[in-house]
Amino acid sequence: MYTSDHKTAAAEYLKRARTYLILTIACCLIGAVYEHFSFGVYSYFMLYAFAVPMVCGVLPALFLASSRQPSEIPRWSIKLWDAGIAVWTVGAFFRGILEIYGTASALTKWYWIAGSILLLSAAVLYVTQRVQGHSKKIPN
Repeated sequence: MYTSDHKTAAAEYLKRARTYLILTIACCLIGAVYEHFSFGVYSYFMLYAFAVPMVCGVLPALFLASSRQPSEIPRWSIKLWDAGIAVWTVGAFFRGILEIYGTASALTKWYWIAGSILLLSAAVLYVTQRVQGHSKKIPN
């Protein structure tokens, strides 16, 4: 079934993919500039911070846009997912800055924990909505 709702949902996911692509490019530029002025010291967290918005943002949005029937995702699920990506990205930059500076902090693990909780919450909310939506469609 290819309707205008499908076109609208696909367009929304393409818009999200474009936004995350811009964020991915911005992360690449920020990492490159920071690495350039770090006097030869580098951090893999800083180098690969762009991978978080690319893998968790661009790729899922493109997948959803290209699916035959893109499903409506609850707004809270999207917000939690976006927050999780933001927390992981900031955590990668923070860890990279600390490594380049030559120090470490036990606080960096909380970025990964908080981001994981947010992403997991988004996924659970999405799956719960999908299960409830399917159970309403099936007659008893």
